[in-house]
Amino acid sequence: MPDLSEFLGAIVQETARARMLSDLESVRIAETYYQDMYLKNLPIPHFKMPEVTIEMPVAITQINPPGDNVTNSSLMSKMRARIKDDLTKFLTRVLLALKEDTTPIRALTLRTLPTRVVKLTGKTEAALLKRIALSCQSIMEIVFKNRDYTDANTMPIRITRLADDLEITTSRELTKNYLDYIGDGKGGINEDTLKSLLGMARELFLDSVTFILKEDETTLNILSGTTDLIALGDINYLTNIKITIREQDYEWSIGENGGNGVEERHLVIE
Repeated sequence: MPDLSEFLGAIVQETARARMLSDLESVRIAETYYQDMYLKNLPIPHFKMPEVTIEMPVAITQINPPGDNVTNSSLMSKMRARIKDDLTKFLTRVLLALKEDTTPIRALTLRTLPTRVVKLTGKTEAALLKRIALSCQSIMEIVFKNRDYTDANTMPIRITRLADDLEITTSRELTKNYLDYIGDGKGGINEDTLKSLLGMARELFLDSVTFILKEDETTLNILSGTTDLIALGDINYLTNIKITIREQDYEWSIGENGGNGVEERHLVIE
């Protein structure tokens, strides 16, 4: 039984994915056109969806209020604790994976890491676990220092800024204390390995934050499947939702942040 927010989010996600698939097809067609002496002089088909309107019935089955005693400080404390735990597990798995086999770092993702077998044997692994725990504690102290999730009537803390700070701090920690894992074998840093690790750490952070924010908010449980709605029998139980999605294109603006090896990324409206 999904939440209303999950249901609407899935609609928006699928609409965005439809545009992505259209763009991928345009790229494929562009390659085909380029190989043909006649077609390469013609414009390449490309479609946009400036506006999509969807009307759908749902049945609201339950309203779940937020948990008791949810405050700004408790929210940030839970966020910090979860991210620290997730980051510790992530670094443990990915560093051991880099050590134990020759799998290219680009083949490691957040989705594949949890299924990998991690062998903890000997003093070396115990020392690594201790080092990672200290590193994650240090990262959390820097990223969350003197920060609180502000009241609803003021400007809330920017999650993207927290993600930037986590990426920068993690980069410094990895290059300082884990060169034996992310080095290039010549005393330098394997930039591809570092970039992949930081990308996964950022994704992990945003997943963790989303989980915490969702846990402490009011949610509506709904029925949306055709079979479930038919089973209700009475249309008076249904709530009709009309959602209009308007397309707004973004592009990446990428630069280096202070020479520390971390890309500074901004989404800019085209």
